[in-house]
Amino acid sequence: MNDKSLEYFKCYDLQIRKMVKGRGGVIVSTAKGNVLFLECTRNDGFYIRDEAVTNAIMEAGFKNVDTYIRNSDGELFTQGDDGRRYVVKRWFAGRECDVKSEEDVIEAVRALAKLHNCLNVVATREVHVIEKQESNLRGLGWESMAQAEKQETCEDLILKASESKVERIVHFDKGNGIRQNMDRHTKELKKAANYMRGKKKKNEFEQIALGCMDTFYKEAQEALANIMDDRFDERFKRMEDTGELVHGSFNYHNVFLGADGGSAVTNFERCHNNCQIIDLYQFLRKVLEKHNWDAGVAYRIVDEYDRLKPVEDDDLDMLMILMGFPEKFWKIINQYYNAGKAWIPTKNIDKLKLVIKQNDSRRELIDKMCGV
Repeated sequence: MNDKSLEYFKCYDLQIRKMVKGRGGVIVSTAKGNVLFLECTRNDGFYIRDEAVTNAIMEAGFKNVDTYIRNSDGELFTQGDDGRRYVVKRWFAGRECDVKSEEDVIEAVRALAKLHNCLNVVATREVHVIEKQESNLRGLGWESMAQAEKQETCEDLILKASESKVERIVHFDKGNGIRQNMDRHTKELKKAANYMRGKKKKNEFEQIALGCMDTFYKEAQEALANIMDDRFDERFKRMEDTGELVHGSFNYHNVFLGADGGSAVTNFERCHNNCQIIDLYQFLRKVLEKHNWDAGVAYRIVDEYDRLKPVEDDDLDMLMILMGFPEKFWKIINQYYNAGKAWIPTKNIDKLKLVIKQNDSRRELIDKMCGV
């Protein structure tokens, strides 16, 4: 993104007041509120789908999402003279959720509960995408043009190609299910452990990791066995049958507090079909890591979510199983295994030590919440 690219901002009916780089583009303050000006780095289908999804969420009742703003010609994309393409999204003046602030965290989980209620409305509807077909002479081969001349002229065919629009329904990807993910992560732990044990000379990271590997691997196996229990079969089937939707990346970086009209949630690119408790789990885990697995914080988060969107017993059990899986340990080990192993950054060793140090607190919290 360069200053020259902002010349194309004149294609939008917005008056620039202030600009600052951030969020992969330029955050622009205008008379009509904040917007995010982005250069397109993905294929068109990504932005077309994202626009359809965010519009559907807003129409379902959750107003503060980063929907797209079309240019003065009504087009989603604005193309510059250099061939680069740009999009503009709504953005928010509120502050990013402070994970260390308990009150910010509670406000964020309120937003999550409300968002889930609206996503359930979206799941009952069809999300439509309407795409304009660009004329493409190269796409009209000589044979097809010759055949077209029998019934209509080539000019007619080209005109139809340029004016036609295709409507289709967004099919939400199921992604990797909870069971599949947990099974894969457990196998990856074992694979990494076997690799480290096979090394003759072990560095500090490997020595520390192997010293606690059996404990964490046992926790992973136990969580996997529990999530595979037949009692969850009906819950996963219901998730698929109803088209239950999740944000897919709900964290404090994607929540803005104090925005006009309430809290805002951004970045729906990973929205997919899954059990909504996974969103709550991912948010809860990251918050508790910052709060040393404080039981009071955990209870407040779950209770506040349950107040606005009641949690069924199966989902509460699933939440405890997910928390029982040593995901942070797996992430650190998996990062080590997939990166260059000749040199381990000091920060990775520090992260590993912290996870080990916090594990007793994590297990105590899980036992307490499970009533053990």
